[in-house]
Amino acid sequence: MASASEGLEAPRGWFRKGLRIQSRVIGALMMRDLHTRYGRENIGYLWLVLEPLFLATAVGLIHSRTANHFGGDMKPVPAALIGYCNFMTFRTLIGRAEGALEGNVSLFYHRTISPFDILFSRALLEQAGTFLAFCILMGLAIATGMANPPARPVLYMLGVLAMMLLSFNLSMMVCGLTHDRRAVGRMIHPLIYLMMPLSGAFFTMNAMPKQVRDILLYVPMAHIYELMRYGWFKSGHDEYIDVGYLLAWLLVTMLLGLLLISTARKRIHMQ
Repeated sequence: MASASEGLEAPRGWFRKGLRIQSRVIGALMMRDLHTRYGRENIGYLWLVLEPLFLATAVGLIHSRTANHFGGDMKPVPAALIGYCNFMTFRTLIGRAEGALEGNVSLFYHRTISPFDILFSRALLEQAGTFLAFCILMGLAIATGMANPPARPVLYMLGVLAMMLLSFNLSMMVCGLTHDRRAVGRMIHPLIYLMMPLSGAFFTMNAMPKQVRDILLYVPMAHIYELMRYGWFKSGHDEYIDVGYLLAWLLVTMLLGLLLISTARKRIHMQ
């Protein structure tokens, strides 16, 4: 019995040790990326929050004077902030995925660092900055009466997590596909902006004609935004949220992303 328990403890110990090492690697990569992008001069790391804060503030101010065309308790400012702040995560992660491997070739001399680590650390960093900016702006909107607190905060956070995972998975795919393929990279940014009107960021599925809605629901982001709005607003609708379809997208894109960055890693030549 003692040998059997020791045999079970050994894999657990290896797993915990590996998890600690991987956590340190991700943390170090996040600090490196922070220092590389923002440095330590002037306000330095605060730009991580201020950059999305300025953009989201502009969007919120534009919608602050518009009529409540969503209906119910979906006021324009919180609806715009939910739409734009979360789309910023999608746009930034995928937009910065091109060339991520080429720009970090020297890091692969360390055996503990993989392409997954580089992309995942960026995803955590971008999500942290965007979510912090969202919390600041939404807090101000709630304090001034332009927004209500979330009705179902757990569901809203699940929507945020789903958006981050989808964006991260797609960023792995983009990173793998654009490595050594510059022509493919030029198509990424136009496709990102094409996704904005198709994502459901600034309209509800309930407001769309059935023929249009049936097409838009093929886009996984539409389900994520419906989940977010259902989580935040009491009058949100859940009938257009297909959890199974969304989970299938997350699983398939993750597997494809891991396969593509693994293949791209083999084509990197260390000098």
